Amino acid sequence: MQVCVIKNTEPKNASIPLAMAAGAGAGLALRHFMPVYQPEIDSVMFGASQVLRDNNIKNAKKAVMNDLYKEANKNKSNQALSLFLERAKASFKYDAAGSNEKLKKEAVKMAKEAKEKIKAAPKQVRKEIQELTAAAVNKVKASKILTEANIKNAVKQARPYAAFLLPGIALGALGAYVYNVIGAIKEN
Repeated sequence: MQVCVIKNTEPKNASIPLAMAAGAGAGLALRHFMPVYQPEIDSVMFGASQVLRDNNIKNAKKAVMNDLYKEANKNKSNQALSLFLERAKASFKYDAAGSNEKLKKEAVKMAKEAKEKIKAAPKQVRKEIQELTAAAVNKVKASKILTEANIKNAVKQARPYAAFLLPGIALGALGAYVYNVIGAIKEN
């Protein structure tokens, strides 16, 4: 019977299938954490992302204005709200005028009149108008940010699995193989 000495310095080999699984997991995680760029958005959304953003912003503006109109109908004595809505009407009229110069001039005239009324209003009313403006802008910005996040998330969900899974598997296997080869070379 022969006795063999067990080496304490046996190289620790990495399991290639385990490394492939880890690479696959890293590839799938990268699918969700990699940033989305405009060409990718356009290829997935067929160029409709800007239209979607614009429509959601318009809908948010309409919702904010409808809420303010309802509030103004309930409280007709609120001078700040009525002046804010007067200025907003001028802005919407200008946007709706398109290329009609006559309507644009009327909208500019309405805006100047509203601006003069706001300047002539008491300080407390002007402060309330600024607060209303800030609240409306924040609601529209929140809608814009949510729309952009939803578009990016939809594009990330549409990314093909194979484009991230296969390179991850290959890199995991290659890494384990190289680790094992270097360990065997160091042993000799």
